[in-house]
Amino acid sequence: MAFRVNGRYPASSLLARRRGRHGLRLGVALLGGISLLSLVLLVAGRTVLAQRPLLNRWSSPALLRRTARYSPDPSRRRQARLVLAAASDSPDEQRYWLAGQAWGQHRGLRTEPSVVLALSAMAEQRRGRKDGAEAHWRSLLRRFPNTPASADARYWLGEPGDALHQELLEQFPAHPSSLASALTTAQTAGPRQLDGALHLARWGPRQVGSEYLLANLCFQQGGQLPAAAAAVLADALLQVDNPGAAEACQPGAAASGGATDDPWSTIRELLLQRSWSQARQALASAADNPRLTLAEASRLDFWHGFVQQQLGQPQEARRLWQRVTRLAPWSYYGWRSQVRLGQVGWPSPLQRVPPRSPAASLGRTRRDDAVTWLWNTGLEVLAWEHWRHWRGAKAPQDLDTFWIEGQLRLAVMDPWMGLEQLDAASWNRPAHEGQLLPLEQVRHPIFYGRILRAAAQRYGLDPALLLATARQESRFRPAQRSVVGALGLLQLMPATAAQLMASTSVPAEWADQNLETQLLDAEINADLGARYLAQQLRNWRQQPIPAIASYNAGPGAVASWGTDSLEEQPELWIEAIPYEETRLYVKTVLGSWWAYSCLHGTPCFPSTQQGLGRARR
Repeated sequence: MAFRVNGRYPASSLLARRRGRHGLRLGVALLGGISLLSLVLLVAGRTVLAQRPLLNRWSSPALLRRTARYSPDPSRRRQARLVLAAASDSPDEQRYWLAGQAWGQHRGLRTEPSVVLALSAMAEQRRGRKDGAEAHWRSLLRRFPNTPASADARYWLGEPGDALHQELLEQFPAHPSSLASALTTAQTAGPRQLDGALHLARWGPRQVGSEYLLANLCFQQGGQLPAAAAAVLADALLQVDNPGAAEACQPGAAASGGATDDPWSTIRELLLQRSWSQARQALASAADNPRLTLAEASRLDFWHGFVQQQLGQPQEARRLWQRVTRLAPWSYYGWRSQVRLGQVGWPSPLQRVPPRSPAASLGRTRRDDAVTWLWNTGLEVLAWEHWRHWRGAKAPQDLDTFWIEGQLRLAVMDPWMGLEQLDAASWNRPAHEGQLLPLEQVRHPIFYGRILRAAAQRYGLDPALLLATARQESRFRPAQRSVVGALGLLQLMPATAAQLMASTSVPAEWADQNLETQLLDAEINADLGARYLAQQLRNWRQQPIPAIASYNAGPGAVASWGTDSLEEQPELWIEAIPYEETRLYVKTVLGSWWAYSCLHGTPCFPSTQQGLGRARR
């Protein structure tokens, strides 16, 4: 304590007070500086963390492995391990990356712990460790009973018809595991068979195997089914475009909705009659429709240009063909427009064919949900399961939903419905939007690439042409059977296949199989289909158009049509094909051949790399 002397503080006391005030100011300044520095470091740290590369299926393996082992962030370590586990084909390696990662609770839309448990159970199943798999499934069901992944746990821990499967059907009715359980029930004769069929009809008419089962039930028992059940089955069959089976269940269900107002049939007749002036008027009138789809607009524009050229208006013809080229460069009419403009000829042979298409982003919209996260992680099956659970029984309505669901179906090896949905996403979009490069790449996937490339090379074919043929014939389903009896990847009739096999030596490993089994083998079918297509090309002196038509309609039928105008006006020759199915077939295969060549080989023309789908009319 300082004492004043003569009313004043001693000099030493004043000095101490000044030093105290200076120290206080220095302390305050130091604290402020530390706080400011902490704030700067916090902001900088957050910026650095935000700029860290995302960890997904497209990350480099080196980055993933380094992050999985050394990252101080446990969430990034777990994400890296999930991606590595998803990319691995070895269950032992998957088990290594997943070990100890099922900690914590769900964070928002993220589903890491339940996904880790599901993957761990699947890895144990692949290793033949039933007890280990059950332990993971039970842990998943106990900790996360309401997540979509728990549907898989109920499926594997239960049996069709028991309490767990009943719970599965009630809580996750549209989940693929529920549909698999219902399919098993519907295939088993007994009192619950109809219950399984009705569940499929309500929640999964597009599930692989559902249509065949529901149609068979209607054809065999349609008149004996309760009226309410028959109505449900008929409605499901109409959803998958099977009116014949729907009629068997409920007479009158497939009644036509009336005549269409599509003007194309009239325009086509005018073109075939060479009535150019009338065709021009009809085309111009049809083009005034403001709601034209891309498919309709590209067809009208191409033929409008064709007619204008016949009427001596080459500049107008070029303008219309250039518009088709901008809007639909990877299509049949986009190709024929470029041919008419003198820019290209036949598709360039595909030099390299990967075994499968590379993974692409899901759809085109920015989405932040569990489906997108699972897809980006490389967990395609789980992404599909979450999507089905989320969508329920709703069929896609908008074009971007068609795109997403079609892409997911391709990933889980359902190309039959997947390609149909992707085609709808492409051709039903507004005309002014044009084709979208990412969508067209997904729409032209490569399945069985090694097999089809080898078969094409053996018989001197362009692999892109064989891919296009397989896409149209079976949508890449080796087990596909047509209503007329054609089988397999390239849809060969047994009689045709027998003739082909009789004319050449059969490998020993094929000899002990019956013909149907052989044709359902992708490698055998690809070999025979490539041989038959090469044969048609030789018969037609390497003219692809009549050869492709012969593959569908038979060489005898095509020979009866003649070849007048084939060289000068091949588009008109195709429109004159008397079989509607073959007309569509030839145009679709030619368009897919062109697209495979452009998208997986030589670009159609340089600017397509910039994404011509942004073109506007």
